[in-house]
Amino acid sequence: MMLYYACIISVCAVAVVALPSADGRWHPNKFGDNGKYIPSNEGKYVHVPNPYIHINNPYDGGYGPYTHDYEPYVGEATVDQYRHVLTPPDELLPYYKEGYYRNNGIKIIRQNHNYNEDKYDFDFETENKIRAEEKAVLKNPNTIDEGIASKGFYEYIGPDGFMYRVEYTADENGFRPKVKRLETQYSGKWVLEKVN
Repeated sequence: MMLYYACIISVCAVAVVALPSADGRWHPNKFGDNGKYIPSNEGKYVHVPNPYIHINNPYDGGYGPYTHDYEPYVGEATVDQYRHVLTPPDELLPYYKEGYYRNNGIKIIRQNHNYNEDKYDFDFETENKIRAEEKAVLKNPNTIDEGIASKGFYEYIGPDGFMYRVEYTADENGFRPKVKRLETQYSGKWVLEKVN
């Protein structure tokens, strides 16, 4: 009986010694006697063919051609809507009445001018609200680039009663105007009028 227990203990001891441990050391019985890596097929890439299959499904127009809805857009009734309206002027414009210039002529109510060899300036105003002003200076005198650089404006009241003002600069870069349209006592006023 003693021999039986001795055999069982020796088999267990051999089994424990024969198992390699995961202790991070080299175990020749696991990798061979020379220490070389023994490759296996574990983790090898296996290609699975999956070719593109074309499905012929052309666009057939869906629900047919686009049909335009001619109903105009109507805003929400709860939102206030406005439009610009030109109100009548405070005074009627006298300068475009029949016979105004023939009977009265055009009177100049202010005029100034100064002219020198290398600069000039002038301004004037007429009774029908035409005004102009300009100041200029000679640049690069006695050279091939000699020229006059000026800055000024002119303005007048048009037949619609609005004042048209042109502010400009003229120099080696050309004539550069800026136009403004201003309300006057003869033009009426643009106001917002509620629609709904």
